[in-house]
Amino acid sequence: MPTQHYNRWAILVAAIVSNICIGTLYAWSVFANPLGQKFGWAGPALALVFTINHGLSPVASTVGGFIQDKMGARNGMIIGGLMFTIGLYLSGTVAQVSSLYLTYSVLSGTGGAIIYCANLGNTVKFFPDKRGLASGLCAAGYGCGAMIVAPIASALIIKYGVLETFQILGGTFFIIIAACTAIVKKAPAGYQPAGWTPPAVSVNSSGSVDVIWHRMVRDIVWWMVLMMMFCGTMSGLMILAHASPIGQLMFKLTPMKAAFFVSIITLANALGRIGFGALSDKVGRSNTIMVMYIVSALSLFNLTFTGTVAGFVASGIGVGAVFGGFMGTMPTIISERYGLKRFGVNYGITFIGLSMAALTGPLTAAKVRVATGVYDNAFLIALGVNLAGLIFAAAFRILDKRTSDKFAA
Repeated sequence: MPTQHYNRWAILVAAIVSNICIGTLYAWSVFANPLGQKFGWAGPALALVFTINHGLSPVASTVGGFIQDKMGARNGMIIGGLMFTIGLYLSGTVAQVSSLYLTYSVLSGTGGAIIYCANLGNTVKFFPDKRGLASGLCAAGYGCGAMIVAPIASALIIKYGVLETFQILGGTFFIIIAACTAIVKKAPAGYQPAGWTPPAVSVNSSGSVDVIWHRMVRDIVWWMVLMMMFCGTMSGLMILAHASPIGQLMFKLTPMKAAFFVSIITLANALGRIGFGALSDKVGRSNTIMVMYIVSALSLFNLTFTGTVAGFVASGIGVGAVFGGFMGTMPTIISERYGLKRFGVNYGITFIGLSMAALTGPLTAAKVRVATGVYDNAFLIALGVNLAGLIFAAAFRILDKRTSDKFAA
């Protein structure tokens, strides 16, 4: 395969930059309090914005995967980019929280998921030699978005207002995503980087078999992967959705300082995608996943009982890094077991696990706060979910080995 026509590193950078833009969706906690203060909207109603946004991920990601598989990543970026930026801009015109469900949650959320899945599926195909690292870097762009945007958005909100900030971000991201779209190219079938020779593998490994989605969902191992994604991302979404209110309520931080700590947590999210993704290349997927569950559980336990800002930051870093780790390792598991040809759709369907987490994590925290005035019980619930995830990870480890030749025929 001639490689001079494809600068895969430039394509990776374009994917990362566009994913940084859509990573704004993780900075929702920075917008939530100003909107509540401006309009008098209740916490659970605002948490539902984030929940709907990520709850739609399976549908949106499946659509993005289909576009990427059939039409190429560039078309996915065009369609998703228009939806995402228009949704953000229109969020700056709302007067009712129900309007945000349409603009920010449905339109921007769907557009962002389409961009992410199209980018990820295409980028992984350009890096058969560094699949874990590439998926981690691509996913890290998404995680970095909130880290970069949170303090900028907070400053813009103070200077211009929350609605005006939505419009400024929508216009800016339209220009950036359009520039990235011009760089991205569709990965050719069987792409091999110069100087790399594929290792000798069996027919069922490293994506050399291509499993259609309805066969994948009948595989018991896929159900273990689905539950691992749910258990591994619930606590991360809970903390990301409420990081700023947690900082302000429980640790008496100012809005600007809370936004800064949101950036630290989302930086950990981004680094976790790279670090755990690369680690899984070295020590194996299941070993890495078990480590992540233990780190997350310990972080949530500490967050429940700490009374210091340092403890809050340490716990947020742990939970954020593990959330990122799951977003960095799950694509690799799906591509290795079920192949690259239909990866976009297959991974999009697997996003059901993330959707389940989005439907439970943020709302659980919001309801616990309303009922008790604090978040402590929500942290304990998330800790229990992480421990359940360890059981699913152990089952995955056993079943994946026993059924490794299932799709060889």
